[in-house]
Amino acid sequence: MLAHTSILRCRLRVIKSEEPIAITAVASSEPKIKMREELAKKLINETAPVFTLKNLDGQTVSLADLKGKTVVVDFWATWCGPCVASFPAMQMAVTKYKDDANIKFVFIDTWENGDDFLPKVKKFIADKKYTFNVLIDDKDDVGKQGKVVSQYKVEGIPTKFIIDKNGNIRFKTTGFGGSPEAMVDELSEMIELVTATDVKPSR
Repeated sequence: MLAHTSILRCRLRVIKSEEPIAITAVASSEPKIKMREELAKKLINETAPVFTLKNLDGQTVSLADLKGKTVVVDFWATWCGPCVASFPAMQMAVTKYKDDANIKFVFIDTWENGDDFLPKVKKFIADKKYTFNVLIDDKDDVGKQGKVVSQYKVEGIPTKFIIDKNGNIRFKTTGFGGSPEAMVDELSEMIELVTATDVKPSR
């Protein structure tokens, strides 16, 4: 609401003076500053479990190979409504950072039902034209798909982790609500905070 009001003020006063424009520009940035301050309080520092999984093309992807980069890990499933609802926003985020070699996204499909889910996952991604690097979670000790999701102690999906260049988990978020734009803004602020904060690997 503050940002919207500031824009209106800027439009009304533009013909009178440049000074109010500067004032309202500062005002419109206040929500983002407040968001960053609140997110900074949620920074954590835990060792990210290393995983090696195959993507939809059968290629092996390892978290260890991504060390030195900021990695966004998104646990999801095709049957998960909030996961699917969040994907337009995640595509916006992937597109935003597609030219940044230091930011990587991986989407770990997990907790699918049955053993013949792979074609369904491939069709879902292809039909939606998502440009995601989708990895398939391994089976756990009892034969169910969920090895890596268990290692990350995920209790519900979608759950996202932001891992820094040293292999530390810095943020964990669960669920999806609000607009795609709001989600991208929040995720972008998290990524910027992580890339700006250099900590030693946790032990």
